[in-house]
Amino acid sequence: MKSTELNLIPIFVAIYEEKNLSKAASRMNVSQPAVSKALKRLREIYNDPLFHRNTTGVEPTVFATDIYPAMSTALKNFTSTLSASREFDPKISNRIFSIAVVSTVSYSLIPKLMQQIRLCAPNIALEVHPQFTEDLESDLRLQRYDLVVDLALRGRTVLKSEVIYTEKLRVVCRKDHPRIGDAISLAEFLSEEHVAASRWHSRSSLLGMDDIVELEERNIVIRAAGVFEMMPIIGSTDMIGMLPQSAIDDLGAYYKLKALDLPFDGQQHDLCMIWHPSRTADSGHRWLRQQIKKAALTE
Repeated sequence: MKSTELNLIPIFVAIYEEKNLSKAASRMNVSQPAVSKALKRLREIYNDPLFHRNTTGVEPTVFATDIYPAMSTALKNFTSTLSASREFDPKISNRIFSIAVVSTVSYSLIPKLMQQIRLCAPNIALEVHPQFTEDLESDLRLQRYDLVVDLALRGRTVLKSEVIYTEKLRVVCRKDHPRIGDAISLAEFLSEEHVAASRWHSRSSLLGMDDIVELEERNIVIRAAGVFEMMPIIGSTDMIGMLPQSAIDDLGAYYKLKALDLPFDGQQHDLCMIWHPSRTADSGHRWLRQQIKKAALTE
């Protein structure tokens, strides 16, 4: 590939990752004919069709799959050098950061973060999304989100993460619950019907047996959209749930809830900011992470 054709690399990566020429064109902010023309030139260079059409877009050939890692790495390395070379000035930047967060963070950390940002970066804006991504690694790699705040990652991953604060979990029920007093045993905990916060994409709960083994035996009757959506249900029924202490402090009294210590280990869980390693050197992204850590200190 000639040096004058290096601009084909990001187009190849976009087509491969989006699996659709129209979406690749939109991502690159160019016309679809321009993407088609670039693909034609790539096919000539490599003497391979690279992509075949299917019902939803295109699928890569074996050869395209083989060269994708090298093309993707080349693009990331080049992008990171550009990001590192550009100084980010929050006083004049009008950048929009996209963040996906679990529900408690929307209510607690984000208001403090925005107040803080307003003092030093008046033109910067935030897009805050619910944390319902199905493929966290892909969404961060493709920069659908700049950063995610969620529970600590499990298993092997290329993603970077840093703990920003720790939440204490409590069992919660209505104050006049007919069977639960000032403490709860494991047997009592498991005998009650439960409300849990949902991870919608997997039809599972935010916390499960991988986090606390005893939770496998819960009788979950309702999976709510988030921890704050759990509160009115718990406050108006005999169901119980587990909520972070910060949420209880904010709205527990309003819904007439009482909080009890968990009858098993697992009282505390870390909340982390998570990002793709290709963004680590980006000066603006680094500034955002610093702001989040600063706001979290007041949690």
